[in-house]
Amino acid sequence: MYVGINHSSVGASEKKTVGTTRTQRLIRLLQMLQSGRKYDAGALADDLRISRRTLFRDLNMLSAAGVPYGYDKKSQRYSIAPDYFLAPINLTVEEAYGLMLSLRKLTVERVHPAYAQATEAAMKIEASLPARVRQRCAAVVDRIAVRPAPMCDVEAIRSEIDTIQRAMEQQHKLVVRYDAYTQNGDADRIIHPYSVAFIHNGWYLVGYCEKRRAVDLFKIDRIERLVIQPVRFAPQRHFDLDEYLGNAWRIARGNQRYHVKIRFAPEVADGVDEVIWHKTQRTQSLADGGLLFEADVDGLGEIASWVLGYGELAEVQAPDELRAMVRERAARTAALYAQPAG
Repeated sequence: MYVGINHSSVGASEKKTVGTTRTQRLIRLLQMLQSGRKYDAGALADDLRISRRTLFRDLNMLSAAGVPYGYDKKSQRYSIAPDYFLAPINLTVEEAYGLMLSLRKLTVERVHPAYAQATEAAMKIEASLPARVRQRCAAVVDRIAVRPAPMCDVEAIRSEIDTIQRAMEQQHKLVVRYDAYTQNGDADRIIHPYSVAFIHNGWYLVGYCEKRRAVDLFKIDRIERLVIQPVRFAPQRHFDLDEYLGNAWRIARGNQRYHVKIRFAPEVADGVDEVIWHKTQRTQSLADGGLLFEADVDGLGEIASWVLGYGELAEVQAPDELRAMVRERAARTAALYAQPAG
């Protein structure tokens, strides 16, 4: 007899899961329950290299996702009921592979607080694939590793993102106290929230600031206070984030557009050429093995920092303003390191 079980009250010491994300572990758990073999809690926890407490939490997540695993009291074993089938999804093997690759490897756990819901959706979709397709694709996907770039800690700003999303849905204004690293930077502002955007390595609130009478970006990590007002704002129907950012190198759009030319030494030429750094970039290989990099950017501060990261292996050829900016920053850096530490 199969019965549903809630394990929320079970307690035990935690063991760290090694080498897998939670998504991968839940998918592995689902595969074990679908295998036809009946596992007890100890066997499941040992095979997954997790504690019993973590196992029961994962089983509860399977249940929340609508996966009807069963527990046989007599044998004290877990499995999925043999008479349960999900309706198949009509996908090609290539489509299934792309889907599984995205769900298992490209859905990064800490990119957005809705990761848990995405995991539940992933389990439902993958469980509905025919077994032969799932096994064929899994054999390839499991051999692919993805190491995401550094990013902010989304768990630390979960409540702020939830509050902003509620305000956007209700079209209510926000009171924001923001640490802008400037004098009077912590004053309260009234913001009309237009969008939440993940840019470069962090989350930003994008909205109209009544104080500045302009659209602005606010890094959510630096918001010190956030309150929804009972006052609605007129929605901005035509706001486009790409149009707002223009040709900014990252997020800081300047008031003037510059045509930038940078010469990279042969030691880094291939590495620079392999990456799409900017939507306007153009590159040209040079006779000595170097690389000429060109782009049209709004503002110079951010690209100056990028150039400085390559040290003596990058030389700005144009414009003169960027060349002077890099030279001045390099001189200040050299002066700093000419002194004893501290």
